Amino acid sequence: MTNEAQSQTLANLEQKVTVLTTKLADAKGVVAQWTDANASLSRSAAEARAENQGAGRGFLGGFLGSKFRGAMRFGAAASNAAIAKEVAEKRARIADGKRDAQELVRQAQEELAIAKQDLKAASSSSRSKAQTKVAAGKVANQSLDLLQKLKQARDAGLLTEEEFEQKRKKLVADL
Repeated sequence: MTNEAQSQTLANLEQKVTVLTTKLADAKGVVAQWTDANASLSRSAAEARAENQGAGRGFLGGFLGSKFRGAMRFGAAASNAAIAKEVAEKRARIADGKRDAQELVRQAQEELAIAKQDLKAASSSSRSKAQTKVAAGKVANQSLDLLQKLKQARDAGLLTEEEFEQKRKKLVADL
């Protein structure tokens, strides 16, 4: 793979990580919205039940008597039952929505983890190839230096032509 292609691959993976990070943040925001909706539902239901609590009390209840107070309590109980039923239905929808949003968070986390691993592997591979090229260059330079020294040793009469050829072939084979 050329350096340009490798750079493009790294850029694509970095962009994918950025997109998935944004997707994860958005999914977490949706989960928070469902949690807030549940809390808001609880508050509004509590307020509605509190309003029913005082039904039939006060001056009017005292003035109109116990039958009126009983009728108001009965109406309040029926209203509280309707509120409870409505809250239960809304909580079920909220729970479904939150569960779906949590699944999106889980999927985004998995995709992000894979993308980060791919990016790390590609970055590592890129560094490894660069280090290998540098190491190969050093080995080649060292071999050339050694070859020159062998030639000087042969020219000085320290090595025979056969010894020189044998060592030269070994150096070339190691490259």
